[in-house]
Amino acid sequence: MIFHCLIFVGFISFLPSTDSSISALSEKLSPTMNDDKINNVPIMELQSSKGQYKLPVPHQNLRPRNLRHHPLRLKLVRGGASFLQKVHGMVNIFGWGVLLPIGTIVARHFKKLPSNNADWYSLHILSQTSGFLLGTIGWGLGLSIRSAAKKHNMSVHGILGTIIFALATLQLIIAVCVRPNQEEHGSKTYWVISHHILGYALIILIISNVYEGIGHQNFAAAKNWKWIYGAILGALVFTFLALELVRRVKFDVRSA
Repeated sequence: MIFHCLIFVGFISFLPSTDSSISALSEKLSPTMNDDKINNVPIMELQSSKGQYKLPVPHQNLRPRNLRHHPLRLKLVRGGASFLQKVHGMVNIFGWGVLLPIGTIVARHFKKLPSNNADWYSLHILSQTSGFLLGTIGWGLGLSIRSAAKKHNMSVHGILGTIIFALATLQLIIAVCVRPNQEEHGSKTYWVISHHILGYALIILIISNVYEGIGHQNFAAAKNWKWIYGAILGALVFTFLALELVRRVKFDVRSA
């Protein structure tokens, strides 16, 4: 019995300690993270005496801590952003893309109608002011969506939207604060020319930016909105050309 105990003690003394085994194993396998990616997945490298091994890091470990294991919360966040984008698009299309062109048509063609001269001006102011307010709301929603997405670079759609807002604000200031009196014929001529040029330039930018924003949607939604706004724009263009033709005919009759 004593002989067997001596053999067992001697055998234990030759075994490596646990700490030394762990340190040896950590020297053989040392994980390091690098910037390499496989299918956009970060890679963890394992160094060993026999070679180097690469293992992909699971996607779920890369989620923000407050959204991990909460698929319902993720759906709510994505759904909220999608809802804001829809509201942003509809408000901008109706404000910038519909009401402002209607106000331009009213100002150009409704002056000559056999009615009170103040009627066309009130309708022009109402459509332009409503379009500006709705467009400003849509522009603010666009900035909120961009801020929530943490995008540092502004897209072409965002740049055009900001230019449109700035020019529309300038047009409003010119129309309200800088408009000359009826007696100032020379100043009023220059004011009318600048007011018209800025207004038509705004309409061109607005139509371009509406289609630019529609192009950011998925294929099905973009196709539907192109047809919808195309029909609205076609109706506005047809109305403008018809009234322009009537105006030309009346001018020719009066000249004769």
